[in-house]
Amino acid sequence: MRRAILVFVLVLSCVVIFILSCEKAQEVLGITISGNVSNAGQPMEGAFVLLVDKAEITQGFPIGNGSVTLGNGNYTIIRVEEGTYYICAVKDEDGNQTYDFGTDPIGWYGHPDSITGLTIPDSVIVTDQDILGIDIDTLYMQQ
Repeated sequence: MRRAILVFVLVLSCVVIFILSCEKAQEVLGITISGNVSNAGQPMEGAFVLLVDKAEITQGFPIGNGSVTLGNGNYTIIRVEEGTYYICAVKDEDGNQTYDFGTDPIGWYGHPDSITGLTIPDSVIVTDQDILGIDIDTLYMQQ
């Protein structure tokens, strides 16, 4: 009987520690946006994923302040403030941490245009919850 109580207390302690650590992690990470970036069905490693305030970026736009995709194409952006954003991925081909028109492929979170097949960017509204599944599946070169 004493052993059962001891085991119960130990398990309960582990559960409490786990819950507190999850809450602490949430405080540190804040609101997150996560998803996957791929191109032609292949994971895109090393792409910068950015939150921008409009559905365009221009030549020389700094891209070094975003999340970077892992080998499987996954990314997580932490400490996102509430607001409305467009989300794009840029593969920095020349490593200068700026967007270079005609050099760096770009892709947007959104839906395909039925005529051109290009992605029409959709906005993402961030409130007080994490947002999952913000996937970008095609990167293309702007001409």
